[in-house]
Amino acid sequence: MFSIMDYAEKCGTKVAKVSFKDLQLGTTTRKTPAPFFTREQAALIIEAAKEPFKTLFTLAWFTGMRAGEILALTLDDLDFTSKTVRVNKSADDNTRKIRQPKTDSSVGLLPMPSALEAVLRDYIRQWKPNPSGVLFATRNGLRPRSRDNVVRCGLKPVLRKLGIPGANTGLHAFRHGLATELVDSNAPLPVVQKQLRHADIATTLRIYTHAIPQSQRDAMEGVNLQSVRSINAVLKFAAK
Repeated sequence: MFSIMDYAEKCGTKVAKVSFKDLQLGTTTRKTPAPFFTREQAALIIEAAKEPFKTLFTLAWFTGMRAGEILALTLDDLDFTSKTVRVNKSADDNTRKIRQPKTDSSVGLLPMPSALEAVLRDYIRQWKPNPSGVLFATRNGLRPRSRDNVVRCGLKPVLRKLGIPGANTGLHAFRHGLATELVDSNAPLPVVQKQLRHADIATTLRIYTHAIPQSQRDAMEGVNLQSVRSINAVLKFAAK
């Protein structure tokens, strides 16, 4: 590179002065992996939470929906006949107004597992209807709950009680946890992408690279087992 710049300068081209100290290879910053709950942690959190947070957290874990999408859910979005949850809107974090998703890929119809169905049915039996039909509305029923309020009053106290680290941890930890669980159980990446409604599968790969598939674990267990056998054989031979 320096030879090219020297030649360009000899030819009369204005070239910026660059030395080795100006060069930087790679990056000095590291991205911190996004916090995520394990299946066991999610189960403990849901069990310890009180309503309406118990149902809200159950939805977050079993669907992987974003916080704004959960808070914008209405009773009409739940179909107990086809066992699906419709995602087609989101609650703004600041204004709490319900708006359309930013991208078409965010819209989707998600499966409603039996465990989630049971929790939703119980919740609806004691749910207080409101003009907008929002599932998780404020006490006066005029608008959706605030995400910050849900995290501060619903999630953080439970995390402290259970001794689960809560720094920089919000409702997204359920979404990331579900993705990790799916990848770890060898779910096909297109399935994970569709459940999380990523427009590009590269996004799925980039965000959830911290997940170690079970196939990788099994492969390494096999390698370790063979290594132990080989070492034992060498030790027995040496003992002779």
